[in-house]
Amino acid sequence: MSEIDTGHEQTGWRSELKLLLREPPLLISILVVFAIFGFFIIYPFFKLLLVPTAADWVKALTGKEFIQAFTNTLLSSLAATTAAIIIGFIFAYAINYTDMPWKRFFQIVALLPTMAPSVVSGLAFIMLFGRRGFITWNLLHLKVDLYGPFGLWVVQTIAFFPLAYITISGVLKCISPNLELAAQNLGAKGWYLFKTVTLRLATPGLASAFLLVAINSLADFGNPMLVGGNYHVLATEAYTQVVGAWDLPMGATLSVFLVVPTVLVFFVQRYYLEKNSYVTVTGKPVAGLVRVTCGPVATWCFFSFCLALCSAIILIMGVVLLFAFTESFGTDYSFTMSHFVEGVLQGGVMKNSWIAAMSTAAITTLFGIALAFLTIRKRFPGRTLMDFLAMLPVSLPGTFIGLALIMAFNNDPFSLTGTLWIIIIGMTLRQLPVGYRQAVSGLKQIDKSLEQASTNLGATSFGTFRHIVLPMLKNALSVSFVYSFMKAMNTLSTVIFLVSPEWNLASVNIMSLSDHGFLATASATAVGMVLTIFITFGVVKLIMRDQINIFDL
Repeated sequence: MSEIDTGHEQTGWRSELKLLLREPPLLISILVVFAIFGFFIIYPFFKLLLVPTAADWVKALTGKEFIQAFTNTLLSSLAATTAAIIIGFIFAYAINYTDMPWKRFFQIVALLPTMAPSVVSGLAFIMLFGRRGFITWNLLHLKVDLYGPFGLWVVQTIAFFPLAYITISGVLKCISPNLELAAQNLGAKGWYLFKTVTLRLATPGLASAFLLVAINSLADFGNPMLVGGNYHVLATEAYTQVVGAWDLPMGATLSVFLVVPTVLVFFVQRYYLEKNSYVTVTGKPVAGLVRVTCGPVATWCFFSFCLALCSAIILIMGVVLLFAFTESFGTDYSFTMSHFVEGVLQGGVMKNSWIAAMSTAAITTLFGIALAFLTIRKRFPGRTLMDFLAMLPVSLPGTFIGLALIMAFNNDPFSLTGTLWIIIIGMTLRQLPVGYRQAVSGLKQIDKSLEQASTNLGATSFGTFRHIVLPMLKNALSVSFVYSFMKAMNTLSTVIFLVSPEWNLASVNIMSLSDHGFLATASATAVGMVLTIFITFGVVKLIMRDQINIFDL
């Protein structure tokens, strides 16, 4: 990169390095960040890559069961992602482009699955449609087996639909009504208006949403374990090799193979779609303009769709709630608190999850804003690399992260296996991209002139960050904290290898109880987790008052 004289500022790595050397605190901060990334990201991942032998690679590439698992992973992910995107787009379009009633209700219901582990969808599926399911066995008296690819497709679609909806809704909100109104004034109506304007403007965002959901479905572990049956995927195969066969090298090998499609998807999203997104040159929409909405017939069709979908979500969450407080659902409907006491109050799993999630949310939020401040506001050699490393964990399956940390920190002098710290590290790596991107978005909305004025008055970078930037990012920090806490509470694949008898977590306990047939206790644990998250939301809302609206999506 050549040096460019801009009058007040020079770019180019030599000039950037000279400026960096003049500010030792900034230089130390950058070195510390790279040291953290090197120790907790690069080192564990290379450690994992060195475990498999040549024989392990050959076995993974030639073994029929492993090839089939890889194929199953791609097919199930493609099917679930496609369905989730279609449903999510219809739902988001209905929320943003119609005047249908009950919008707020639909928005809240659509977010309910995000407050529990994705495995809860599988748990509800078993209770409703399993071999002894309430609907299939008790009501319809059918002896059917819905386990396998069909059951996995259903539960993954339900589990990841909220992610698709949230992403697509944000895309649709960013489309300027000016363009749609201009097209309407030129004679475009109905389907033609939607196809030529709205859909074309939303296409890059839809593709990004597709890839984001694909990454999550590829890495899903809990649902394939519960409802996959004999339909094995890479995540479950890696777990089986480590826990069942005690073959750690083969488990590491399969986790690496799982990384290949997720990292590929990550690069496509990051370096192709983000550079080819459609933007408008007009900036914010003109005040007073109203977005083009659907006619009455289409509105009621969308309303019916949203009502049916939310009814299905309520059925899923409702059956989990009923199981939690019923003596024996399907045979004995007596009210009981015993399952709740056993799953939530005893064993300490909920307390452990809360401590780990709160710690993760705090670290993710604070470290994310520090990273964003460095990459957005400062120029230094390696800035692009820092941004890449901050976002890299979003593309890595949880099982891969968990195994990598076990490999890296299982022996002295860095023995962390079985402790709370390794769980927090795993959760933080998984949620760091969320906090980082939220902080980046917040910083881009703050005028640089405020920080330049502070610097001109003699303030250091740290002083400017502390007294100017941080107070103005209160809302972004709150959203980042709440979301990181919620996702850390219900994470499963990342911590499945990291928990111990002393530090077991609620999400892992839900899957273990479900897998062993203790559905009522698993349901009670899931209910307790949702209540914990809701209480946290309430406290944050109370503190922030009107500065944050958690369900405004």
